Amino acid sequence: MRFLIGLLLILAAVVGLTYTFGGIKLGLVTITPTRLWNAQGENSYAYLNGGPGVQVTGECKSRSGLAILRLTDPDGLQVAGQQCPKGTWSINMTGKGKIGSYRLSIAYLDYTGSLDLNVAR
Repeated sequence: MRFLIGLLLILAAVVGLTYTFGGIKLGLVTITPTRLWNAQGENSYAYLNGGPGVQVTGECKSRSGLAILRLTDPDGLQVAGQQCPKGTWSINMTGKGKIGSYRLSIAYLDYTGSLDLNVAR
């Protein structure tokens, strides 16, 4: 019994420290709806475009903080961007014209909410 209580206390401490310093992310942003709590930092995803372009659509529901989405073309130039402040927002970003690897970067600033993104190539 003491072992179980000690294990639960350690687990609570790990979750608390993770929440405080890095945030908690459940899901894969461009595959499943993702829930985030106090998320911080930046993630990026690459998409190879061999056709008409890359389109990112979806929705973000923010309770606090800010998520900043940027779509860059194969030359590294930002071709689209959107912010998700508090509230519910639809997302629609398109990059087209160049063949190569487009990159979606998402910066989280103490973001709590959900992201549901779809990427079409």
